Amino acid sequence: MLSRGLEILRTDPWLVVPFLVAGVVLSLVDALRLQDPIPAIVREPLVADGIDVQIEFVGYPAGATQTGVRLESLVGLEIPYLVWGVGLSAVAVLVVVAAGVLTITRSMDGQARLRGFVSLLGFALGVDLVNRALGSIDLLQGMGLFGLVWLAIYLYLFVRLFAVPGLVVDGRSLPAALEESFELTAGRGWSIFGLILLFGLGAWLLAAVPHVGAAASSAIVAPVHAAVIVAFLEQAREDG
Repeated sequence: MLSRGLEILRTDPWLVVPFLVAGVVLSLVDALRLQDPIPAIVREPLVADGIDVQIEFVGYPAGATQTGVRLESLVGLEIPYLVWGVGLSAVAVLVVVAAGVLTITRSMDGQARLRGFVSLLGFALGVDLVNRALGSIDLLQGMGLFGLVWLAIYLYLFVRLFAVPGLVVDGRSLPAALEESFELTAGRGWSIFGLILLFGLGAWLLAAVPHVGAAASSAIVAPVHAAVIVAFLEQAREDG
């Protein structure tokens, strides 16, 4: 799947452009958040010792940003600050989803549809809200028993939902895409798990590059992720 995805990108280098543009926007969002009065989570740079390895994988093609905002940071804000904080996050999600739709559609030689954009946006927002909610539960953040069980469930779901972005862009409704993704990924779990680790670790490493991390991870990892989803769907249809 990875070799086929890279072949798709070599055949049509313009597939990188939407996510390159998205990465520039994400870098701008990071810069604005650093000047923001709203408290932001800032990615720590890589150091020689004490590196906290992370897997930056969100379930749909996207680069990793260098900043973030916790939901609790938005509670109690005055309206102008709330609109600003939510607006920055909305811009980040919208530009990534638009890049995903354009890249996947072009890879499939199809035509971008508003329905596909709305469905992928719904999927992205749902994943983001679940991640934020679970991230606020301290019991799940350590590597004890509960943390390990949660990590196994988390990765299992990402494996089974791997094809959803491609399916919704191809015209499926979100419920139909969820069901079909579970069917298509059956028996291919370990291969997809390896890809998730590759994309997640790659996005984390590139995002740690000062100033341009968001643009780098978006322009390199996200297009490959999108093309591999298309390659996976091609392979699944051939096998089916």
